[in-house]
Amino acid sequence: MGKVLGTFTNGFTGAVSRSIDNIIVSMKNGSGGEIPFGAPVFLAHGENACRTFDAQDSAAAAFLGFAARAAVKAPDVYGSSEASYSVGDPVDVLVRGSVILQFTAAVVPRSAVYIRKADGALVTEAGAEGTTLALPNVTVRTASDSSNRAEVVLSKRNIL
Repeated sequence: MGKVLGTFTNGFTGAVSRSIDNIIVSMKNGSGGEIPFGAPVFLAHGENACRTFDAQDSAAAAFLGFAARAAVKAPDVYGSSEASYSVGDPVDVLVRGSVILQFTAAVVPRSAVYIRKADGALVTEAGAEGTTLALPNVTVRTASDSSNRAEVVLSKRNIL
């Protein structure tokens, strides 16, 4: 007989969940680097494209949403569970709805979500003034699993 799975996870980073309320838009990756699944996505300066977080830019107003895991970029195609969008690729950006994200530590429901400026990691603690950027309209929905992944809700569209 097979062994029953001992623990359940919240899913894969960047996986869209609870699809009834999700809005996903497609934008070109104009960041100059890859955008991993689940990464916060920002409007690129002066172009109709998106980018990853830039520590020099502290404007939360440029925040669009999160890079959603795309079926066409499945791990069996790219050989890794950490696939991403390459420069120039169209990026599926979740601008409203729920998605699974990777955090640096365990999180609890109803926490605000911040991006740490030093390394771009997602956290739920504001830290010292100027060290983090609050992501507007983003709240943790579930407790984190053993891998520190949790479902978050982007309650309304920020820019688009």
